[in-house]
Amino acid sequence: MKKIIQFVLTFLICVSLAGCFQVNTLVKVKPDGSGTIEETVLMSKEMVNQMNAMAKQMSALGEDTGKSGKKKGKKQDKDAFNIFNVEDLKKKTNEMGEGVTYVSSKKITTDTSEGYKAVYAFKDINKVRFNQNPGEKMSPGPAGSDKSPEEKKEFISFQFTAGNSPSLIIKMPKSKTPDELKGPEEGIKKEQPDEQQSEMMMAQMKKMFEGMKIGFDVEVVGNIVQTNATHRKGNRITIMELDFGKLIAMPEELKKFSRENPKTVEEAKQLMKDIPGIK
Repeated sequence: MKKIIQFVLTFLICVSLAGCFQVNTLVKVKPDGSGTIEETVLMSKEMVNQMNAMAKQMSALGEDTGKSGKKKGKKQDKDAFNIFNVEDLKKKTNEMGEGVTYVSSKKITTDTSEGYKAVYAFKDINKVRFNQNPGEKMSPGPAGSDKSPEEKKEFISFQFTAGNSPSLIIKMPKSKTPDELKGPEEGIKKEQPDEQQSEMMMAQMKKMFEGMKIGFDVEVVGNIVQTNATHRKGNRITIMELDFGKLIAMPEELKKFSRENPKTVEEAKQLMKDIPGIK
């Protein structure tokens, strides 16, 4: 049991630090408040292989420590980790809100990445919500299982009013102040890493953030008459576009990001808000 616990912790740390992925969500809203959700998730093949190998080892540990004390010897015909699992994608509707249904999905494979595009439908956007943290999309557990810590869930929700000129309010998670990001004073002087350690940390972060992108857009079927959104292109609003590659190109900002060590997407957004190209 101790081996399994240690392996699970290692596995979860690997998932939480996996930077080589891209997540993009597009919400399309019709004038009656219904619409669709398109979710595209890509992970580097290198990371998929690492996750697959770790999941298989974890599965083997479970067999070794079964109640009978003997290995089950069950042949694994499928990969232990599969980023594209239709049944898991269907379960995700549980967290997206009441009335959300699964429509379709397809696997995506490129020269460097693997992933999927899934489409969902909803009848009333007032009942829809999104957890903007992408960690669960990378999780080895069943999607929609609602097992991630509640404090890590940062929901985007909506307030829609029908009529001749429908209105849509997009409610973002509450932003933390700079003092809240720093956290409480511990009264203990933290030991600063030496130059070699600092360089190693920066190298690790650059590798971790290479190719990492998170995007969230809302598109209306029709014309936008008026909006206070900062980033608009035609009938589409960009709510969030975090390209961590831009962070890599700014060493001082990267060091600041490392020092603050954000735990959630909302905290990361606050730290990256002044970087050119970040929306």
